[in-house]
Amino acid sequence: MIYFDNSATTKPDKEVLETFAKVNENFYFNPASPHAKGLETEKLLTSAREQIKNLLKLEQQSIIFTSGATESNNLLLTGMARAKKQFGHTIITTKLEHPSVLETVRALEDEGFIIKYMRFKEDGTLDLEHFSSMLTSDVILVAMMHVNNVMGAILPVAEVAELIKGYPKIHFHVDCVQSFGKVPLHLEGVHSFCLSGHKFNGLKGQGLLVFSQLKTITHTVFGGGQEFGFRSGTVNVASNVALSRAIRLTLEDYEMQRARLYQMKEEIERYVKQFPGIRLNSQHNGAPHIVNLSFVGVKGEVIVNAFSRRDIMVSTTSACSSKRAKLNETLTALHVPDQAITGSIRISLSKNNTAEEVHRFNEVFREIYQEVEELLEK
Repeated sequence: MIYFDNSATTKPDKEVLETFAKVNENFYFNPASPHAKGLETEKLLTSAREQIKNLLKLEQQSIIFTSGATESNNLLLTGMARAKKQFGHTIITTKLEHPSVLETVRALEDEGFIIKYMRFKEDGTLDLEHFSSMLTSDVILVAMMHVNNVMGAILPVAEVAELIKGYPKIHFHVDCVQSFGKVPLHLEGVHSFCLSGHKFNGLKGQGLLVFSQLKTITHTVFGGGQEFGFRSGTVNVASNVALSRAIRLTLEDYEMQRARLYQMKEEIERYVKQFPGIRLNSQHNGAPHIVNLSFVGVKGEVIVNAFSRRDIMVSTTSACSSKRAKLNETLTALHVPDQAITGSIRISLSKNNTAEEVHRFNEVFREIYQEVEELLEK
């Protein structure tokens, strides 16, 4: 089996699994308990938190462990919007965002907040001039992803942060789920960001919210006051310690793996663009692990099934929204034609993939192309 759906989830590293099992076996105690074993477990949790801060080169920021980026985005956006509503009501984001951002801001709209969306140019780049014109004294929150999960587009986080500098009331939140371990993180001027362990060979249920203004947010989860009162509930120590291991492993060979991903991506792009009726949607200078292309005139689900029958796993859009019967908002926002949207598939790579797998993918691609060639719009 060839697994090319790594933007949906990745295979956990063996060392991460071993860490999780070991901590669960030896430190299954509640870190909030006052006895010796509880204190030992709390010490281990604190150590994992400090290790992550050192690995990510954080200074004054606080680390909140969550169950994943969906929870992190919900907690941050809802809590920050409610905390700042006395200062303004406008939230700015993009149509490219993960549903955990888009659906959260839509819910906030029902609470009376005003939601505005950044615009993209015909070439797929963010219109910074338009964004600058949206900044007013009523804006309290800007949320955007660093790398898009469908197209692999890299958004200009640094440029947006620079424009926001003149508006001290604005909190700037960045979803780094698809960028960590794939592209450099330059987060100066960013007030909060989130990661998800299972996107970089960690485990599902591992999330991280990094925050520089912890005292300024309204809590939305109540209970025992864990995670600095921000996220109540018994702490999953084993998961959090294993997350620190996943982060360490990712950063250890980051440069080498990034170069490998670019090589595999370029080989796929070079091969598929020679076929009439195939449209490359993703940008060549985008993230190194995502290729989005379309069989124009054929439904993407048909192509995904054809690959699956040959034991190659690819996807249509985001796995979190692929079952929804509507055109993908990301591709629409980036001006991809409707026919190309319905025929789009996503190939997403990880460090576990090989050049041999890419070669096999290209062979199968040709087979499938020949099967549907007469249906394609050329």
